[in-house]
Amino acid sequence: MVTVRLATLQDTAAICAIHCSDVPQWTRLTADGQLVATDYESLSLYERWQHGGAWLSLETCAVHLNRLLAGSGFPLVACVDGQVVAEAEVYESFEPPPFGHNLEISVINTHIAHQRRGYGKALIAYILQMARMMRCERVCVSDADAQGFYEKLGFRHTLSGYGVRFPTETGRILYQAVELTQRDPKQVKGWHMPFGRYRGSRQEWDKLFPQDWAAGIPELLNRATVHLQMTLSGGQRLIAFLSEPEQSDALAGEMHLACWTERPPTPLLVAALRDWAYRQGIPSLLTYVWETDAHLLPSAATPTDYVQTFYEQRLQ
Repeated sequence: MVTVRLATLQDTAAICAIHCSDVPQWTRLTADGQLVATDYESLSLYERWQHGGAWLSLETCAVHLNRLLAGSGFPLVACVDGQVVAEAEVYESFEPPPFGHNLEISVINTHIAHQRRGYGKALIAYILQMARMMRCERVCVSDADAQGFYEKLGFRHTLSGYGVRFPTETGRILYQAVELTQRDPKQVKGWHMPFGRYRGSRQEWDKLFPQDWAAGIPELLNRATVHLQMTLSGGQRLIAFLSEPEQSDALAGEMHLACWTERPPTPLLVAALRDWAYRQGIPSLLTYVWETDAHLLPSAATPTDYVQTFYEQRLQ
């Protein structure tokens, strides 16, 4: 019989094992750019991270779980006879339509030795029950690889999005830009997120300060970042996070953009961001946009190869 509960730090090793079971082969990138097979123990923390994120080593997985349990999200585990066999993570976000008050599934993974036994389904049932108790409007998942799995459980594809880049340019826009110093995610509760919303707004906010989740991994800590708070003429407020891109196809000097806006975004907001970035010597911005916000993009924007789907199950 499967039971689902909130994960604890004592589950770190089991959760790490679940995610490691998905890796068909451990590899290392050599100095001349070649991938070579190697053993897990010889990999650095960053090299393990490159195979799939924080879950791929005990140290980083423990830091990640601790942040979730401290209030950023909810880690869940499915157990059989006391053994952890599957894991899920969800984040609660308060956003304007079409997302609304939602519980977003960020991760759902079953150990390769225990797949196709209904453990993922049990986690989804628990998440739906959680969402109803929290009075969420919907449970959603972005970039749903297992589309058939979600459709069988009542989820529907309602949105699509894609990666995009656009050049910066100077413009005649009045705005004030200062460094963002306040870290509290409550300041963007109910705000729009027109750019960089790969997952829910709450989860994306957690990426802003790598010193909170990448301690001990200089390759992650040393990436260039900018935390920006802007006020446009008319009082429109926005928060922008620019970071050195992880994408292999990023252009020289390019920065990745994530952005929250207090009121519905307009092309004027985009013009202000382009002007500010141009003045900093940033040639182009790489970001992600849902189809509902594509009208904000300048005509010079070009899509990348990245595409994504949004699945949801409405509860109200």
